[in-house]
Amino acid sequence: MISPSIAKLACRFAALVARAAADPSTAADLRAELRTFGKKKRTEDLVLAPAEDGALLLSGNTLTDLDDDELTAACSLLASRMKVYGVEELAITPRAADADLYELVRLLAAEPPAQDPIGHFATRSSAVDARSIPRRLVKRVSVQVEAPQEVAPKAAEPEKTPPPTEPDEEPASVEDTRSDHLTEALEIPDTKDAELAAIFVRLQEAESPELLTDPLDDLAVRIDLAFRQGKHPTLVEGMAGLVAIEHQQLIKDSSDARRRAFARIIRLLAKPLLLRQLAVMRHRRATDEVIARRTQAILYRFGTDGAEALFDEYVSVPTAEARAICLEALRAIRRTHDALFALVRDTRDLVVRQAAGLLGELGDPRGEQMLVELIRHPDARARRAAVAALTRFETPTALEGLGLALEDESPIVRARAVAALKERGGARAVALLAPLLDREEDREVLFATIAALGAIGGTEAVALLIPCAQGGSAHQHKRSATYRIAACTALVAIRTPQGMACVQGLREDRDREVRDAAVRLVAQASRRTVAVRAVVTP
Repeated sequence: MISPSIAKLACRFAALVARAAADPSTAADLRAELRTFGKKKRTEDLVLAPAEDGALLLSGNTLTDLDDDELTAACSLLASRMKVYGVEELAITPRAADADLYELVRLLAAEPPAQDPIGHFATRSSAVDARSIPRRLVKRVSVQVEAPQEVAPKAAEPEKTPPPTEPDEEPASVEDTRSDHLTEALEIPDTKDAELAAIFVRLQEAESPELLTDPLDDLAVRIDLAFRQGKHPTLVEGMAGLVAIEHQQLIKDSSDARRRAFARIIRLLAKPLLLRQLAVMRHRRATDEVIARRTQAILYRFGTDGAEALFDEYVSVPTAEARAICLEALRAIRRTHDALFALVRDTRDLVVRQAAGLLGELGDPRGEQMLVELIRHPDARARRAAVAALTRFETPTALEGLGLALEDESPIVRARAVAALKERGGARAVALLAPLLDREEDREVLFATIAALGAIGGTEAVALLIPCAQGGSAHQHKRSATYRIAACTALVAIRTPQGMACVQGLREDRDREVRDAAVRLVAQASRRTVAVRAVVTP
């Protein structure tokens, strides 16, 4: 038997999800209501689950006899979202924090993505405390496309069956998902290491895929030994010889068997520590043209693994010069954005923030959409990093992304978006900042918005600031002297005749603080004008 109070609370939660889905801009109102929702005294958990018929189950019982059509629709919406996101059961305990409740509402209210909604929810909900809000999710399974079982062959031309592959063989395209063959030849190193030179000769003389196996294995052992012994020049020579001979052999014969022989060794050597050492040498030996060219070619061949090694080195190097070299190397690797695509979806927030910063540094249009998607990341600092990175893009998409960040529930994200729009300037930035003058609750963000309008300037900004200075805006603190003085300061910074006339008129205001500030600001503006005239006078 469901108690009426628990049923009412479940309907209220469903209504909050429906409101957030209908109008995502009601973030402030939702936060206030969720605070009261979390303070409701109860001793039992709110256990929700979707039913097969689309209804919402509460503790195993269907919520029925709802006297409100809107509540019925809200419960149906919540049940459908839980089903799409693969939520088999969701429990809200009395210990649930307001922040976790709000994040849960946002996730359930968000429109499910077209691809992998179950994985999307599982990743994003990792930021919600599983102890206070336990949930049971559908297990993700990898979908394998199987050949049709019954296909009638054509009468005239029977369908040919490809020859069977050996169980231990891999498809020829496996290595292409994580690495790239060289686009231009790399010289085979003229090494002084006799053993290494002999292996190179054996590889070049191999005329069949079978003859490649032994020298390739010997080369992998030699490379690994050089890495363990700290013989980094030998390491680079061995790796460079491998990718150079592979390129040379595939030009002669690009059969699948030969590709697999080299790809097997490439995968064997794709060790993070080994590739990280090559990334270190890429910036430490950048003045050595031979070493720089070889390490760049090796990292390019290792594709996403090489890009990740450079990324790890980029975030840890101590100097701007080294970061610039790593950045240049990353731009030259075709798989860089494939690696970053995986990193921005990492469950570690620090990795996501670092990846967002690198996307901004690269400035590639392919990374812009990733940054816009990161604005909805569960971690506020990751969202702030995405906003900071978007400032490097001058496109309308980036500008709209900054506008979306102004609706964020976290003040640090909104403040960074305001700073980004201040740097960007323009009429569109003013239009995006305008609503904050009437609704922003955080004082730092509010005053940063006023200062940003003063820095951007223009007639549109003046028209917005004059009502604020006169106490006629729609903000709840419109009568606050601090709020009005900040607007006056911004008007004086713009220094249009209309704005200065407004500040001068406030010298007779009823608020003493506003009067004193207006007198002081007008006097300071006059002194600056006189000083400028004295400088330019012949």
